Amino acid sequence: MDCLEFRRRLAAEPQSRDPELRAHRESCAACAAAWERAQAFEHELLAALDVPVPAGLADRVLLAQATGERRQQQVRRRHVAFALAASLLLALGVGGYGWRQLDARSLPALAVAHMPGEIRSLDLVQPVGAPAIAAGFADRGVSLRGPAPADVTYVHDCPVGPYKTVHLVSRIAGTPVAVLYLPHNQVAQARDFHRDGWHGRIVPLDHGTLVMLTDRGGAPHFDAVARGWRVAIDGESGAQVAASGGVEAEPGQLAP
Repeated sequence: MDCLEFRRRLAAEPQSRDPELRAHRESCAACAAAWERAQAFEHELLAALDVPVPAGLADRVLLAQATGERRQQQVRRRHVAFALAASLLLALGVGGYGWRQLDARSLPALAVAHMPGEIRSLDLVQPVGAPAIAAGFADRGVSLRGPAPADVTYVHDCPVGPYKTVHLVSRIAGTPVAVLYLPHNQVAQARDFHRDGWHGRIVPLDHGTLVMLTDRGGAPHFDAVARGWRVAIDGESGAQVAASGGVEAEPGQLAP
């Protein structure tokens, strides 16, 4: 074995007891000195690593691992809870938005939304003649079957949302009541409603629907107004219903 091979083996295996290494070390002073230095370094390294283990270290390590796992579980649970809460809020938001969209297309909402642009019609006091009233209904393809009420101060053909209506104003005891007639669109039953400061009532007729609105205390006159227009629009059948006092009181939906 030469010096190069000895140094290579010494670097790889400083604690080796190979006879060939020992024989070369005993015959070569330079390699013997290299061996002594390698052994001194190994002793220093072992002394540095010979650190006493603190009491209870294993328990503390296990406790730290368990604590870390619990924290990770808590974080995961919080993430799951947050995701569920976010999903619930999203579902509620979508549901609430859908409900608001549906409510905005309801007949009470459409009727009330129509009134600000027609608010001045409630201030009119000059009666409208029967020919003008009949013409307003004729423009919607409706022929009156009975005499129109005598207290009509406004008649106009108005679109209300998707509905083509005849917009009228009836005055009773000086109090105006807005009336919207929707021909060929019927509700199943009558209903009262309150919305944005307006009092309203929806009444089914034989061939359409009557919507009455007031923001000036005219709600007590709804029965009289409905009777008058029922007779005018439905004729004899309307007169019979009006005479019987038949006004339903449950909410209904427009027929398609």
